[in-house]
Amino acid sequence: MSTVAALGSHRAAWDALAGSQPVASPFQRSWWLEGVAPEGTTYLLVLDGGRLVGGLALRERRTCGVPTYVAPGPAVLCPDHLDLMAEPGAEDAVVGAVGSWFSRPGQRILDLRGVVEGSLLARAVDAEAEPSDVAPFQPLPDRAEDYLAGRSSNFRRSVRRSARSLAAAGIEHRRLTGEDLPDGFAAFRSLHDGRDGRAPLLAEMAALERAVTDGVARGEARVDVLASDDEVAAVSIAFVTDGRLSLYQVARSLDSRHDGAGTVLIVRVIEDALAAGCHEADLLRGGEGYKSSFTDATRSVGRLRAAHGTLARGVLAAEDAARRVSARLRSPAP
Repeated sequence: MSTVAALGSHRAAWDALAGSQPVASPFQRSWWLEGVAPEGTTYLLVLDGGRLVGGLALRERRTCGVPTYVAPGPAVLCPDHLDLMAEPGAEDAVVGAVGSWFSRPGQRILDLRGVVEGSLLARAVDAEAEPSDVAPFQPLPDRAEDYLAGRSSNFRRSVRRSARSLAAAGIEHRRLTGEDLPDGFAAFRSLHDGRDGRAPLLAEMAALERAVTDGVARGEARVDVLASDDEVAAVSIAFVTDGRLSLYQVARSLDSRHDGAGTVLIVRVIEDALAAGCHEADLLRGGEGYKSSFTDATRSVGRLRAAHGTLARGVLAAEDAARRVSARLRSPAP
């Protein structure tokens, strides 16, 4: 196994490996990693005679002086379904190689959020991921027109009513091309600006825009809008990899004239991706109630924490103790 600061000649093999995983995550594609973290990423490469059979991307930071490995890029971008990648059939060898790397002499901590169910990395570091959230998803039918037909009657009526109202105002769905992306990103920022909780994401838009722009160029990301010639009612950022549509972000207008714009746009993007051959729509991390209108199933998303070395284990134990105290302080008095 080797560790490198850039994928270099392994980039194509890395992306092929990412696409072969049980839950193929767009957040393990090279364009995402290099876009959100152009520097400071450590790539663990497991090679078999020069052929890439396993890989993991991490970023090193320090916690009380102890090297701590987390997901590359700003944490607020919330990458999901992360894991140690392994070529089918090579899982045991890859787990063993990364396990040896983690348990080599020295102090280190792993703290990875957004870990996929059944994580190989958990096996490698001999730890268990703690479920932290759910990612709703929906297997898609063969025909685009059958997706909406499979949702609730109330949802279908709401979508059709909103779509008619928006169309009457000249607001229509459009998938942006590369040259239109700057306007799409500007509209996304404008729709989110001033909204509660959006400032941390907007602060990292430069990193997100780099990654999405490269993903669009490679045909694995898409930016869609509901817009007229004069105004934008909603913007969607999504990824399309290995037959999976990952709906990442939606920004919508709060103007009453645009009621339902976010919902209509999500439906249009799902139908469009389905027609292009996608077999699943993943709404990613977050169990918000609105997602149940689009999906029937969920996957668990976890946080994997492990430590090697006495000092590292002490740091992790101290963090756990602090979390418990904080939780008690936040709890209402009996």
